[in-house]
Amino acid sequence: MTDPIGQDDRPDGAVLRGPVPDAVRSGEDFITVARAWPLDRPSPEGEGLLVEGVDTGGAVRAARLYLRPDGDLGWTVSRAELARPGRDRKLPGFREAADGGTVVVHRFGKRAVVRRDDRFVKVVRPGRGREVADLAGRGHALAAAAGFVAPEVLAGGDDRVDFSVLPGASLHDLGAVADLTDWRRWWDLWSARWPVLVGGERAGLRQHTAYDEAVNLRRWTDRVDRFAALPASVAGPFADRVREVAARLTAPGPTHPLVVSHRDLHDKQVLAEGDSLGLLDFDTASLAEPALDLANLWVHVHLRHDQGLWSAAHTAVAEDAVHAVVEALQVDPARLELYAEATRLRLACLYAFRPRYRALALAWADPKMRKLSSSSHPRST
Repeated sequence: MTDPIGQDDRPDGAVLRGPVPDAVRSGEDFITVARAWPLDRPSPEGEGLLVEGVDTGGAVRAARLYLRPDGDLGWTVSRAELARPGRDRKLPGFREAADGGTVVVHRFGKRAVVRRDDRFVKVVRPGRGREVADLAGRGHALAAAAGFVAPEVLAGGDDRVDFSVLPGASLHDLGAVADLTDWRRWWDLWSARWPVLVGGERAGLRQHTAYDEAVNLRRWTDRVDRFAALPASVAGPFADRVREVAARLTAPGPTHPLVVSHRDLHDKQVLAEGDSLGLLDFDTASLAEPALDLANLWVHVHLRHDQGLWSAAHTAVAEDAVHAVVEALQVDPARLELYAEATRLRLACLYAFRPRYRALALAWADPKMRKLSSSSHPRST
């Protein structure tokens, strides 16, 4: 029996809550949901969601939910398939990796990450491991050439990759506790090293163009539409903004030459300790316009402020560092703002499926509701 927890019994509560329940009970198991990813195709059982959360023992757990429309109440969970701790039938290597370790990420049927004493183990579907190892090795070399550190591939197999542990904590976490002297030093180091990285070795890297970015944005908005994840009063104007941004991204005209790109650069991907700066998840290395990474980082900086995680002073330091790189790379301010708007729209979609931050997602999705300051838009040079 499946019992979704946290769904309000009023129609307006359903709009606020959205399609993702705050928690899910399956038998004696209970998890508080932190993140969710809509499946791209419905099944006969209904629309599907992959969710990740924490059980009553503090362990990271994953589940697949099937949802059906429930009139004015929005959605109801018709069935939940909750993976046992450290188990996933589509990830046969997960059990061995998890035994004696701590699961830190589990995306049901897709991948998992386990922290062990001397390494992190990334578990993927059979047949994917060697490709992940090759891409991570390339990212490690690019990072090292620019003065960053990145996880070293310690071992690789058909369905797992073992990585070294990097020193330090993420800028995401440090932004809440670091004094401004250390904080400014880390961002100065990043702004000095990032232009070196983007000018690194390009051979063999896949291209991620503005067209690819527009496709990704449309994919997320399609998911939002299928789940009615935004209130009707917001959904129409939001869709108009998406169409406009996608059209402008792909319109003929001058663009910056493609450079080495992380493709998913944000504060959780950068670790700092002393003079060491580490980059995580660099197996996504590609060739893209420099505005892609800079806009993504810029918008995440202001997301942390809006979430109440970083002070205005910490936010300003990070903002200045990103702006310095924009100037150093001579990125067109209009192009940067366009990528930033695409990022804001995409994050509004993503966070519409995260119960804790759904209200923030609605504020980002509706210009009339947004509480962002004018500094959330990249400055013109």
